[in-house]
Amino acid sequence: MAVKVFLGVPVYTMDTQFSVQEALVVEGDRVRFLGSTNEALKVFPGAEKIELEEGCILPGFIDAHLHLRDFALLVADLDLYSENLREGLLEQVRGVAAGKSKDEWITGGGAGLSILNDLNRDDLDAVCPDNPLVIYSRGMHSMLVNSASLSACHIDSSRQDPLGGTIERDSSGRPNGMLRGRAVELVKRHIPEQKTKSVQAAIERGIEKLVAKGVTTFCDCSLHNADLLMRALMRLHYQQRLKARGVLMFSDRAAARLGSMGIQSLFGNEKVKIGGCKVILDGSLSSMTAYMSRPYVGVASTGMLLMEEQELHQILKRSYADYIWAGVHAIGDRAVEIALRVYGKLGKEVGIPKLLKRIEHAQSLKDEDVEKFPETGVIPVVNPVHIPIDRGNALSCLGPDARLQHRLGSLTAAGATLAIGSDAPVGSISPFHGIYAAVERKDFSEGPELRFFPKERIQLRDALLAYTRGSAAALGLEKELGSLEPGKYADLVVLSKDVLSQDAEALANIEVKLTLVGGDTVYEGEND
Repeated sequence: MAVKVFLGVPVYTMDTQFSVQEALVVEGDRVRFLGSTNEALKVFPGAEKIELEEGCILPGFIDAHLHLRDFALLVADLDLYSENLREGLLEQVRGVAAGKSKDEWITGGGAGLSILNDLNRDDLDAVCPDNPLVIYSRGMHSMLVNSASLSACHIDSSRQDPLGGTIERDSSGRPNGMLRGRAVELVKRHIPEQKTKSVQAAIERGIEKLVAKGVTTFCDCSLHNADLLMRALMRLHYQQRLKARGVLMFSDRAAARLGSMGIQSLFGNEKVKIGGCKVILDGSLSSMTAYMSRPYVGVASTGMLLMEEQELHQILKRSYADYIWAGVHAIGDRAVEIALRVYGKLGKEVGIPKLLKRIEHAQSLKDEDVEKFPETGVIPVVNPVHIPIDRGNALSCLGPDARLQHRLGSLTAAGATLAIGSDAPVGSISPFHGIYAAVERKDFSEGPELRFFPKERIQLRDALLAYTRGSAAALGLEKELGSLEPGKYADLVVLSKDVLSQDAEALANIEVKLTLVGGDTVYEGEND
């Protein structure tokens, strides 16, 4: 069994003592030893020495909430989450278009609105004239398309704006290629479905993007294609090509079928496991369908509650009785209040097992509900990467209640176990992007004046903890993952900088040098 000793840089274990060690020993797929360099070399004299000159070692990042298939297909052609230049985006489009057949659709995602707002259909036509091209913004509430896409979707000067959407136009009334809100659906429904073989390949490439960012485990919350994703991941596992660990959430109906067969949460193998039951309780902030206590600014609506409290209670009770834990999608403060109350009731009922309890997003929180997370043991699975995306919309449609959004600081101070998910493809899969947003409450390159309610900032150490040990707890895997301790899986990442010895601004330029999953190298960055 191979033994490796990593030394030369700080090892941030993320254990309960936040201990920092000099050396880490990996034997097979597990962490064997942590301690001083001298002791490690003395106890393991024949081990392979991996001497690092700079950076640090952390547990592998755990993305507690994403949508892998959607992300993989969105960036199958163009991954623009890290592109910060107008010219760079156009050059990427030119390169992809050169390898496509005429009329073949090209999609991309993750582009910053500051770049898309500086472009129009004519700019895209210059580098991609023959293929329908679709570029989604970060957050996916806007898209920029070229003339071929507009033509394929019958969007011209006579097309009216859909309810809740905008087709932007130039001075002559001609669509300029930018679609916002529900106008996005006018194009989205025309994009051809991917074939099974190409979906499988896209998922594999999507996982490769994850491990290149240091993500070693993910929780998929897609629901509508959980069975298809399970097949794809198992096929990769059998072929010994699955580079990350996956935990999959299922709809309440699918979870009930699993429960009827005696299949419980965390059934599976070391790479692919059944997660829990995901229930969607309300909508989203961007569509003003998140269920709020008070009406949105300028309208009488408080959003949408997609099921009554009693129905939610029945679904969760059945799921927990089958030993399948749950995650409730709740974005509005009123929806979160209902979810917490139902979880509180379940915690007091006889015969209901004490299993993991999650609230997905937990985006809007009243003061009195913050304390209920640690009281009930519910884990908020938060998405700080949304903060710069949601900021403007929250201020305009919530008014003073915008302060209820993304209350990471309050949750941390209350003692809640915080877990972080990217919600990709809505947000960037880069942990550094999410960690930065949690710490700075803004996006890279933005000034401090754009911090969104800065009192809700958290410390860098706490953000790292939420992306490792906290997220492991949100998957029910804290005994196996989330920290570097003897006996746990050797899932780790080597970073180019000592992240905890610098301020958060260093996260903008940090690189992953090495990613290990179960002791195996699944990603190795280029040497300088």
